[in-house]
Amino acid sequence: MLRILGIVLKTVGYAVLVLAALLAAYVFWLSGSSHEPVGIRAAATYTSPGGPVLVFGGNRATGLEVVKRLKARGEQVTVAVRPTSDTAALRELGVATVVADAMDAEQVRAAVAAGGYAAVISTLGTGRGDKTRRPDFEGNRNAIDAAAAAGVKRFVLVTVVGTGDSWETAPAPSRRFLKEVIALKGRAEDHLRASGLDYTIIRPGGLGDVKATGTAVLADDPKAFSYIARGDLAELVVQALGDPATAGKIYNAYDPSRRTLWKMFND
Repeated sequence: MLRILGIVLKTVGYAVLVLAALLAAYVFWLSGSSHEPVGIRAAATYTSPGGPVLVFGGNRATGLEVVKRLKARGEQVTVAVRPTSDTAALRELGVATVVADAMDAEQVRAAVAAGGYAAVISTLGTGRGDKTRRPDFEGNRNAIDAAAAAGVKRFVLVTVVGTGDSWETAPAPSRRFLKEVIALKGRAEDHLRASGLDYTIIRPGGLGDVKATGTAVLADDPKAFSYIARGDLAELVVQALGDPATAGKIYNAYDPSRRTLWKMFND
């Protein structure tokens, strides 16, 4: 009996290893590589929004990369931060900040109303290990409502592949493990589209802290999927802000040189 049990356990163990290997193969080599995107938008000449820009989520990660690129273009940038936010990188860049916790609607409304902003950009999202304080919908909703109330015309929102009509585009592991976050970001998209603002929504796929390639584009195609560096995504966000023709559009961020996760580690 013990021998039979040992054989069964060994067989199950082999099966689990095979499934794990297949999953790894899918994630690293196959996901994102089967569809050739359409509706690629070429970068246009950058046009300034004509006034100060407020960035939510701009003190770290993708948002900080966006801030750097806006500064390089000579824009007047302010970043909304929580009282406890690490602002060292912003101080080094000489970027102004305003205390406006995205989860505090009144604080956000007051901050946006006082700034005379021409545009708002939001890269708000759930941080690493943060499972209780999710600004993916609530924080973005507060920023959207405040922008609309203050008469801001332009709003650029970064969400994720998997929202709305791009659900089937996200790899299966993402749909499983990021289901709640994707749903919240989808609600933020819906709220923005109904706000009356001149919006652009950008959905990245797999996002990584890797070197930029300079080959990423905006694709008007919900089936477009690739992996992308934060720097490349930030460049697309700034491109969209500076291109009035992107207003009212939803794009997937697509890097043809990183169609699979393997390329993120192999470059």
